[in-house]
Amino acid sequence: MDIEAPRTHSHQAYTDADGGRWCEVYLDTYRLPSGAETVRHRVRVGGGRTGVVVLARRGEDILLVRQWRPTTGRWAWELPRGFGETDPLSDALRELVEETGLVGSAAAAVAYLDVDSGLLESEVAVVEVSVRGDAPLRPGAVGDGEIAAARWWSPQEIAQAIRAGELRDGFTLAALGASSAVRD
Repeated sequence: MDIEAPRTHSHQAYTDADGGRWCEVYLDTYRLPSGAETVRHRVRVGGGRTGVVVLARRGEDILLVRQWRPTTGRWAWELPRGFGETDPLSDALRELVEETGLVGSAAAAVAYLDVDSGLLESEVAVVEVSVRGDAPLRPGAVGDGEIAAARWWSPQEIAQAIRAGELRDGFTLAALGASSAVRD
């Protein structure tokens, strides 16, 4: 049986210049089952809308994009992803076009993730999308130019990159695992 730890107070400590469109930080006070109170940080991104991580498939191959991640100080291969605007399926198709120039079809949400349940309030939908085999990749052609490269990876290449520590983005690893679990 879960014992709810009710929030007794919430204070907005930060909101971005766009009125919370991208990031808000709250300090929440909770009463624990022991009766003690504790303060926790809570971060809301994308206005609290469901974000998306796009698992684009061409046969068995999976599309990864490469971009610079300032928070880690390194380039990363990862699945395309973004903030939610309308609904997860439409958002996934939009993100795929923005980041790779590809038009997908047959979008289906296969899982929902709480990517950091101790800090982040927003959920992320894992959306699988089919892509035609002959469609050309145009990374960064439509969006804001943050994508440096895009390429199709075989399941064997992905497994090798994970083992070598070269594929380590948490959204990507969680989405790949969730997709694999629901396919088995």
